[in-house]
Amino acid sequence: MNIGFRTFALVMLALVSVQAAERERPLGQLKTSQPLADRITTLDRFVHEHYYDASGLMYSHWNWREERPFAAGDFGPGDSTMPGPEPHQWMSYENSPFIAGLFLAAQSYRYQATKDPEALAYARRAYEAVDKDYRLNEASPADSGPVQKAGIVEVATRGAGPTGGFFCKPYYGEATDHTSTEQHFGPLFGLYHYWKIAPPETRERIREIFSAVSRRWRAGYRINYFGETWNLEESYPRAQRHMFVWAVMQRLAYEITREPACLEEFRRLDALYGGMPTPRETALGLGRPSYISTEDRQFHVQIVMGAELLAELEPASRDRYLRGMRAWWQYSSIGQRDDLAAYYFIKIDSLTGAWEKLPASIKPRSQWRSSYMFQNVTLPVCWEGIRERQAFTGAIVSRHFPEEAVAARERVDRIFAGLAKDHLKWFSDPEGVVPPPLQWTLNVLQGDALAFYSLGYWYARANHLR
Repeated sequence: MNIGFRTFALVMLALVSVQAAERERPLGQLKTSQPLADRITTLDRFVHEHYYDASGLMYSHWNWREERPFAAGDFGPGDSTMPGPEPHQWMSYENSPFIAGLFLAAQSYRYQATKDPEALAYARRAYEAVDKDYRLNEASPADSGPVQKAGIVEVATRGAGPTGGFFCKPYYGEATDHTSTEQHFGPLFGLYHYWKIAPPETRERIREIFSAVSRRWRAGYRINYFGETWNLEESYPRAQRHMFVWAVMQRLAYEITREPACLEEFRRLDALYGGMPTPRETALGLGRPSYISTEDRQFHVQIVMGAELLAELEPASRDRYLRGMRAWWQYSSIGQRDDLAAYYFIKIDSLTGAWEKLPASIKPRSQWRSSYMFQNVTLPVCWEGIRERQAFTGAIVSRHFPEEAVAARERVDRIFAGLAKDHLKWFSDPEGVVPPPLQWTLNVLQGDALAFYSLGYWYARANHLR
């Protein structure tokens, strides 16, 4: 009996020690009882002091429980992950330039709202992370770093010379040929806002980046996605949403560089994709009684951000952009639970908008097209990325739509009222259905959340909405 008591005491002591350690970690100190300003200060300081690697690149996703970068030992051979880079490298750098750009914009808004010199210091470091990523492929072409083919990482031979105009997913801290629309939009969005407060030599550097990005991508909107080549302009229904965002980037490039070719490309893309249809109105929705919706709802943030920019830069088409913004904002709430977490997999009636969560289902192994289990299952799990994005887009919508303002602000207030460490996760499993190969996904700190909560708060402060 004494042995049993001693064992129990040791277990309880270990548990208390673990809980104490978690509380001592910076994000473990986030409490809903704290003023929101204090919680945002904690997030901003955490990013500035901890969320850059030794070379200055921004991290993407971290070990949530221990608040540290993922290490190779965090993943076992039975864990199901995306093919290509090792899992800890995939997690560490997947959205690196996107997050750095968003945090740069957040600190630019912070300086606009407060004139706090600390905001300039935070913005400068985020700018350097954006520039560091850009320089990887400016100094050496994208085909000189790790290349993924059929799930195998290969080191390519060096190409003929530097390329530029390219933000990559810097797995292993190196230049790669992997990127996405948001890995360009996030950095350019941040650079556009930082340009207004940057020193002269940095403004010139920003102009160079915008010019090169515009020129490179005018030659073709093709990306490598884990061994697949996507031609975004010919990949329907991807084109409708991605190409609108590229139109925004071309318009920003013209605003910074005043190069006519940027404006000409914007006009071309806007004529083709400026209708801004939601997935309910594209091939995924219209004409089909139902479809499965996953991360397309999170994409609303880029449409809302882009619509606001174009409404300001192209006032003659303001009503069209705001109409698209409103539709995408409303679309983003589909699949959300009462606690504002969003089911990753849902079934939706594309005509009425009625939706339902999907039960757990796993395809027979012979039908898998990817080794990543998440691409071969449906589960009633929740992806937390919608809530953090609505913390920002809700503020934008409330600014531009008086008839939506009350409901949008109420949602934003609810989101920020509940902001604690749990809300920084990538996935949650409210029904306990995640199988062992995917259990690791429940211990992921999502860098997007760190950036979007800061961005939403400081945007609201800068625009006198909070």
